[in-house]
Amino acid sequence: MYRKIKKEERPRGAPLWMITYSDMITLVLCFFVLLYSYSSLDVLKWKQVVASVKGSLGVMDGGRTIDEAELIDRGQPFNMGRGSADVDEFEKYLQEMQEMANIKERLLDSLAEFNQRVVVEVEERGVVLRFQDSVLFDKGKAYLKPEAKIVLQNVGEILKSIDKHIRIEGHTDDLPINTPQFPSNWELSTTRATNVLRYLLELGLEPKTLSAVGYGEYHPLVPNENEESRQKNRRVDIVILKDSISLPEPKGGGF
Repeated sequence: MYRKIKKEERPRGAPLWMITYSDMITLVLCFFVLLYSYSSLDVLKWKQVVASVKGSLGVMDGGRTIDEAELIDRGQPFNMGRGSADVDEFEKYLQEMQEMANIKERLLDSLAEFNQRVVVEVEERGVVLRFQDSVLFDKGKAYLKPEAKIVLQNVGEILKSIDKHIRIEGHTDDLPINTPQFPSNWELSTTRATNVLRYLLELGLEPKTLSAVGYGEYHPLVPNENEESRQKNRRVDIVILKDSISLPEPKGGGF
């Protein structure tokens, strides 16, 4: 009599070797996904890098970082085809910031003896040379003091060597003024900025690179709460603008 040989029962499901095979295929897929991600430039990420670098250099007063959801809400999809252009823009930005930092160092060296009343800062718009009004003018006056011309002479030598647009900004505090010469703070701030500009022209700066503007009391650095804060707000700023934000010059009318 023949014995019946029992057949071995195979475990249900896929063969055991399929587990190892699946793991290998998954790892290979992840490897190629990583290769693709490194070879493709995400424009949004570059913008985030630029924003981060700006903040670390101290050129941003505040605000929010770039948020992906916000870009999607605005209808700005990811653009994977402009990678090289954004890299060039980022490199240009870094070069420009380095140039601004070099200008700041040169100005600080020339104004070492006035460092308590003259501030030099790098902002997003460029290098800001900030004078308290007492450095250049008497209170309520717009004529340059004799010692002010010495300060501006030191600054002018550096400004002449810089091929940038330079804007002179006049600011006042919130105390009203009403004199025959200055009916309001607008006239006072504008005249101060213009007088600084005129002296820089006498020093040999290129007229096409200069402009003057008066802001009155409407752009204070700090709230006008007391005399100390008002003193900070009474100022003249010489701003060396970055090329990337300089406005185009108006076209001439046939001259």
